[in-house]
Amino acid sequence: MWSKLPVDDIGIIQEARSWLAFNGKLYVIFDDEIEIINVTSLLTGNVEITNMNKPVEFSTKGNGLDEHLVESCGDIFYVRILFWENLDNCVFDVTGIEIYKLDFEKENAWVRVESIGDSAFLLDEYGGQSCCAEDALLNKDCVYYMFSSRYLERFCKICLNDQTISSNLLPETSIDYGFHWILPMRRPILKHELLTSSKTIARNPVCKKGYDLIKEHENKKVVLSVPSSHLPIEMVQLISEKLPIKDSVRLQAVCKLWSKQLPNPIKEEVLLMYGPKECSICQFYNPHKGEQFTLNLKLSSFDDAPTHLLSSKDGWVLALKGSDLLCLLNPFTNEFQQLPRLKDYYSYNGIAFSCAPKNSLNCVVFAVAGPYRRSSEFLVWHYGQEKWLEMKFQNNFPFHVADNNPVFFDGEFYCLGRKGNLGVFNPENNTWRVLDKPSPIYSEAAPDIGTEYCYLLECNGELISVFRAANMDYVRVFKLDRSKMAWTVLDDLGNLTLFLDYRSSIAKTSPCKSFSNKLYLPRLRDETNEATFYYCLKSQVHNPDFQSLREPYNCVWLEPQLQ
Repeated sequence: MWSKLPVDDIGIIQEARSWLAFNGKLYVIFDDEIEIINVTSLLTGNVEITNMNKPVEFSTKGNGLDEHLVESCGDIFYVRILFWENLDNCVFDVTGIEIYKLDFEKENAWVRVESIGDSAFLLDEYGGQSCCAEDALLNKDCVYYMFSSRYLERFCKICLNDQTISSNLLPETSIDYGFHWILPMRRPILKHELLTSSKTIARNPVCKKGYDLIKEHENKKVVLSVPSSHLPIEMVQLISEKLPIKDSVRLQAVCKLWSKQLPNPIKEEVLLMYGPKECSICQFYNPHKGEQFTLNLKLSSFDDAPTHLLSSKDGWVLALKGSDLLCLLNPFTNEFQQLPRLKDYYSYNGIAFSCAPKNSLNCVVFAVAGPYRRSSEFLVWHYGQEKWLEMKFQNNFPFHVADNNPVFFDGEFYCLGRKGNLGVFNPENNTWRVLDKPSPIYSEAAPDIGTEYCYLLECNGELISVFRAANMDYVRVFKLDRSKMAWTVLDDLGNLTLFLDYRSSIAKTSPCKSFSNKLYLPRLRDETNEATFYYCLKSQVHNPDFQSLREPYNCVWLEPQLQ
């Protein structure tokens, strides 16, 4: 028989988003907070409920989120999945993930984590579970998530070690209520497996002594008798030309003289930078060559490397550390410029900067908040200022900011609207205007949020806008005819290649004909796929199926600058 228990006034009744039973307590996620119910108190008839704040939400691209509590190895984890969804609450695209661990020693404080170690998290609409990845024959440090996409079930894999997302549609079934995970009981570890484990070998004194000798030998440093600057520059250049890109970059970082006299080994390349972690390691991907390499950021004036990439220009990257500290950095020269701390946590729809901070007074950082129809809010920082300047303007025309970073063009920041119109901010006199021309591409309502992506970029003194369907059913490219202030359709890019992403988009002259007239998105090769994704504007086809590739959820296109 059910019994009704007395509970103190809880105000507005909210729907529970997720819950977890752990150590005699029930943790329940609501819209605004987490409530902790003492299960033992249910037996006494006097229900004990305490409240806990959720982790601060970092604003990223997406209009929806899913929250889960997961118990793993005696710890409680809060997982926030971010995505785009339409008006029918149908998820279109997962855009990011945030994971926090509950620190019981710090009065139940949430601490952000970048890894879940050897575990795998399994999430669905019913809740979240954790398992040993090796036992389940899954990839460790990964989150497996199932969600509905256009009335179909989609399986999503989020890898935390390289910060990538891949997803696939599940086979159609007659099930109307979705899928959920069922974990079998973990089998005991067999004796022969325990004896051959690496940990057991490490405990063996004989093996440990040999291991220590090897590490001691590896850690010995070889001292050069000749200073690096005394080596013939011609010889160093010959060595550099024979090295892979990452080693050539590291070679130039050894000596300032080398970095000044040696040619830039990647001056013609556009690279995808992704996956920076607090350990300062970031990864790079060359879409033309299909090559990947890693670099270790060495920012002496910063405790930890920034973990959120926001924008790029002139070889520099605008990044966020924590929730309120922005910085500009060059990952190849390890140059660094810290910006004033924000008054509140970062929650802006777009951000960009005018030029590298090496140009001093010319460097301006501009952020736009919204989207709002009749008003726009901005945040501006000029090089040398100690504070951010906050501004709010009324729009002379309805303007709904698109989810794409502004572009610095002809001394002003241009913002693309979701309908295809433009707004312009002048950093010299701090003025904002919504242009009556060009006319919006969409005369009526723009497509639903999440069903279309749009990009704005500068190319050879011209502005280009790109609109594509989320599923790549169509791609439309326009160039701004400045004499008529009107968008004109581009059916052919000639020898140009476009690298598109909402953080930064780059137009580049193709190194060879096979790369021209193509659009690249931030997609990485899958472990079983040897093709690099691109869309050919002439044939209007993409190769391969971009849904099967991995997408970094924290990345930026970058033109490296070593000097």
